[in-house]
Amino acid sequence: MKKEQKPEVKFQENDIDYLLLDSEYELNLDSIINNLESYMVDNSGKGKSEEEKDVLYKSSQDMWKEYRNSLTEAKFNLHLNRSQYKLFSDILVTKLEYDADTVFVAIEISSALSKMKEHKFTNDTEVFPFKVNATELTYIYHLISKWKVKGLSSSAFVFAEILQRIGTVSKLFNYYDKFAKYLSEHIQNWITSFEDGVTLDGQNTVEDTQVEEVK
Repeated sequence: MKKEQKPEVKFQENDIDYLLLDSEYELNLDSIINNLESYMVDNSGKGKSEEEKDVLYKSSQDMWKEYRNSLTEAKFNLHLNRSQYKLFSDILVTKLEYDADTVFVAIEISSALSKMKEHKFTNDTEVFPFKVNATELTYIYHLISKWKVKGLSSSAFVFAEILQRIGTVSKLFNYYDKFAKYLSEHIQNWITSFEDGVTLDGQNTVEDTQVEEVK
């Protein structure tokens, strides 16, 4: 698995920059990534005892788990303007049908969304962040994607805007989520490189390959 280019962490609207992920979360995630990658570059298990190799592996796993936990806890910003907020609330409260598997999730999201009432919209272009973690963002999409709008009314355009907002935030989360998978694979390759004749990418060294050919 290759690294992907990091998406933009902010977007601009009405000449104002808005963060999709607050700096504290972004810096924490990026810091763990850099620390883990540096740890694997600076430490090799070649020539070390099995106990020493186990210590190296455990340290890398601890950092990886810290990364996963930090990503799970991170709050992303789903920015909504007044029209988007009203339609989103209306869809959750009056437009959708729920069953035993979705009703409690919908109640929880609706309750969290209601806190946006603390923000006083002064116009239709002003936006405020609805803070959600990755799980909540996934639930939001699965819930409101069931709603159907008839025709290309104003509601249809606002609905499309909400879906685009969700997609933008999801793209950033997916980058960090895929990076967790990349780090996991990289750790396994790093552990494999502890063996003699194996490089970090898991391939035989040139010297060892030549020895094998002579044999």
